[in-house]
Amino acid sequence: MRVGAGLFLGLLGLLFGSAVSAQQGAYTLPASLDRLVTRSDQIIRGHVVSAVVEPHPQFPNLRTVVVTIRVDRTLKGAAESTVTFRQFLWDARDVANAGGYGKTDEYLLFLNPVSKYGLTSPVGLEQGRFRVRRDAKGNVSAMNGHGNVGLFTNVSAKLAAQRIAVSSGTQAMLQSPQGGAAPLAALEEAIQALETARP
Repeated sequence: MRVGAGLFLGLLGLLFGSAVSAQQGAYTLPASLDRLVTRSDQIIRGHVVSAVVEPHPQFPNLRTVVVTIRVDRTLKGAAESTVTFRQFLWDARDVANAGGYGKTDEYLLFLNPVSKYGLTSPVGLEQGRFRVRRDAKGNVSAMNGHGNVGLFTNVSAKLAAQRIAVSSGTQAMLQSPQGGAAPLAALEEAIQALETARP
């Protein structure tokens, strides 16, 4: 039994690599905004149209969620009006709530490349999935599943080294050492600046 379980887990690792995405049951290394931008294949912001839990078409014992996003803005990758992706659900608790993708919820997503098995996930799991909030005063903010802690580590230094300027509001956000919700406009400006800075 031990050998069988170990073999099964080993095969999962080989099959899905970085596309394995446990929203509740996995641990990942801290990822800065720079790393999220560099590692992502696509960065989009939009609203969840649907999120359906279903078995993987090739591996029926594996649970996945198929998420469709109506795209409001594309910051990296091909511009599309909708994006649909399949994400592996590692943790059984994620099956009940479709991996946390609530219908009509607004997200900023940094998506990994799609694997040969048709799976992807946010880069750094919850670190690459930002919930967008809009308050009654019209303020719009975004925060990832780690509370944006460590998100802006060394980002200012990288932009300065590349001589890429950002607005004063974005610079103030990047200098903030603590986590917490970030202004969406400043966050998206920083993403675009980092994408420009990539070699």
